[in-house]
Amino acid sequence: MILVLLSPRNAGLPFAEWLGEEAGRLLAVTAEGVSPGPGFAHVERVADYTDDEAVLAAARRTAERYGVTRVLALAEVDVERAAALRAELGLPGQLPDSARAYRDKVLMKERAAAGGVPVPPFAAVASAADVAAFMAAHPGPVVVKPRGGSGSTGVAVLRDPAQIAEVADRVAGGGHEVEGYVEGRMCHVDALHVGGEPVVCVPSVYTDGGCLSHWTDSGNGSWTLPADDPLHERLVAETWRLVGALPAAPALFVHAEFFVTDAGEIVLCEIAGRVGGTPIPAMLEAVLGLDPRHLWARIECGLPVDLEAVRAHAAAAPLVANYGLPPRDGRIVRLPERAPAGTRDFTVLARLGEDWGGARYEGRKSGDFIATWLVTADDAQELLALVDKTGAEVEAGFGWEPAPGAAPAEAAR
Repeated sequence: MILVLLSPRNAGLPFAEWLGEEAGRLLAVTAEGVSPGPGFAHVERVADYTDDEAVLAAARRTAERYGVTRVLALAEVDVERAAALRAELGLPGQLPDSARAYRDKVLMKERAAAGGVPVPPFAAVASAADVAAFMAAHPGPVVVKPRGGSGSTGVAVLRDPAQIAEVADRVAGGGHEVEGYVEGRMCHVDALHVGGEPVVCVPSVYTDGGCLSHWTDSGNGSWTLPADDPLHERLVAETWRLVGALPAAPALFVHAEFFVTDAGEIVLCEIAGRVGGTPIPAMLEAVLGLDPRHLWARIECGLPVDLEAVRAHAAAAPLVANYGLPPRDGRIVRLPERAPAGTRDFTVLARLGEDWGGARYEGRKSGDFIATWLVTADDAQELLALVDKTGAEVEAGFGWEPAPGAAPAEAAR
């Protein structure tokens, strides 16, 4: 029996299809009101899926009742939970020391630096005074972020010590880190490592602004680097160096982010032990030949996968770009009528009348999109021209009105 820790964000994924041999033998722990889909023999629900202890208690009850042989987790929030359960139940897969290093940004950078991977100056912080001391020692902009966060949630860029008051309440009590702000292009690398051996590694470059573009209501995405680009080989090498520096696991699907400075230095931003968030899975599916979450689920559950076919498909794939539009601070009054020419997997993720205003807008993540799509080409210049063209068309297809109570200046876009 396979126990799936099912974050609400992953509800609706076709687990029974992906894990066909195990259909009917799947178990799930998820949030109240979430349906895991067909193929599940038992579903345990918790009132608050953000509560680690509640989720683990439900998982332990399920494991005690059924003979669990594997634990599967696809979401960042479930990585350490799954590792803890494997350790308790004596099951194969990533264990707590490895899972923690792939989530805790301070521990991650300590391990990376010890393994020879360049990192920005950084420190754990538990008070505004800690941030002030770091800024005094490291002049220039800094980034404050949760040690175990994801999706750019809770990230703040401070360019002057006077801004420290803005994060004082947030950092009080610990759980945050501060690091030097690195100027440069931001890249991500998505890679699969099985049985101690590299399988496939896909380096990509974010469009301008990277994963923080949503702060300015700008669309963002990324595009795969051509194999003959000198940066391609360097990013591959740095990713495997980083994986080697962190605690090992029998198999890993990682999503790493690096800065590339104007001087050409590659500096670690962070790495996660999971498949990247939306819309990266669709882009990787075009490269690998199947959804990376499908691929990872089968590997994590000990089911057969043709890794040579994955390698071959990746080697022959065209260049691929993913792109998405973030929500605005308001209510949606018009949706695009059709997919722009030249796109594939065009998906509108919003509903007519949906309200993204107020607290929901303030708490948006980098992976919160109202529409996503892919474009492909054999040439990087053609690919990026398609990204610009389709982005403008999709933007024009949405209509917005101000959120209730918004200032009059926030006119409909």
